[in-house]
Amino acid sequence: MKKLIVRTDDVGYTEVHDIGVFETYDRGYSTSADVMLDSPGTVAALKRLKNMPWVSIGWHAHFWNSPVLDTSEVKSMVIPGTNRFRLDVKTAMDVDYNEALAECRTQLKLCMDILGKAPDVGGSDKEDTPFARAVSVVTKEYGMVYDFGHRIKLNPDGTVSYGEASPKWDSKHIYLADNGAIGRESIIKETLRELEDYDAVGWLLRDTHKLSELPEDAAVMHGFHPGYVDYYVARLGDPGPYMRYYTLSRTYDVEGLCSQRLHDWIKENNIELCNLRDALYGTHEYQNHLRNIGSDLCVY
Repeated sequence: MKKLIVRTDDVGYTEVHDIGVFETYDRGYSTSADVMLDSPGTVAALKRLKNMPWVSIGWHAHFWNSPVLDTSEVKSMVIPGTNRFRLDVKTAMDVDYNEALAECRTQLKLCMDILGKAPDVGGSDKEDTPFARAVSVVTKEYGMVYDFGHRIKLNPDGTVSYGEASPKWDSKHIYLADNGAIGRESIIKETLRELEDYDAVGWLLRDTHKLSELPEDAAVMHGFHPGYVDYYVARLGDPGPYMRYYTLSRTYDVEGLCSQRLHDWIKENNIELCNLRDALYGTHEYQNHLRNIGSDLCVY
């Protein structure tokens, strides 16, 4: 039986944003949360997630927002005269490694203090900048999993290819897709007007990622960006070139992840909803949750 992990990105953005995120846990089909630990909504999100142990947690280390440490302790990481991270903090070679390491450790301590544990998933060790090295060191210090899945790439001819996973996790047959990479034909348009036709889960239901061709024991993690939009999200958050598209698509993702058609697709295709820990360790935490709430999507 194929497994589906529904990952929500950018959790903790703001409290208004997270109203939409938590709708997808409460009345939708999201199973995993990637949490930003440097954002206005971080603390509130972690407090709520502590009461949702069936949701697995990832460290979404965007570093778009403000350091947890005082800016005087991370001068090389912030825009001078502000308390905001540099836009190039991930790639800049002049970021002080020890400052980055201290900020990463402080963010994880914040998570531990509130959630009671570290995230299940951390950052990769494939990049070689001061920031990336710090993230990698802290990921390993806290025992977080990394590089566990095969990233799905959609080729121009409609076929798919797969990246490499860590040998440690290769046998778990976990595949990674998201509606930013594999579904970019749905989100990134020539004009914002075209985005009104965006279908949050259509690319999933159309099998764009070729789930049907994967091994029967495969677990596919699909990333979405659900949430509601306040001024901070609209103007002060994501500095990337696709921010305006993701800003508009977030509410569509909330609707799609709570929709009857997604429910019906999961049931009709005999899909097992699971969280990431289930896929990594063979547990059934999310299915136990479905049983406890009387969901007809429980397959055990």
